[in-house]
Amino acid sequence: MKVGGRITEYDGGLTFVTVRGAGHLVPLNKPEEALALFRSFLNGQELPSRP
Repeated sequence: MKVGGRITEYDGGLTFVTVRGAGHLVPLNKPEEALALFRSFLNGQELPSRP
């Protein structure tokens, strides 16, 4: 299993997500991963652990 990124949650509801290998332009470099993150945000769901 490969690590696709990192999720760090802070007090107060802030969540910081890093997508491995994406650089500053996640939707351009990793479109499938970006879409999965965006969908989970819009639907109010937990971040996916697998694509």
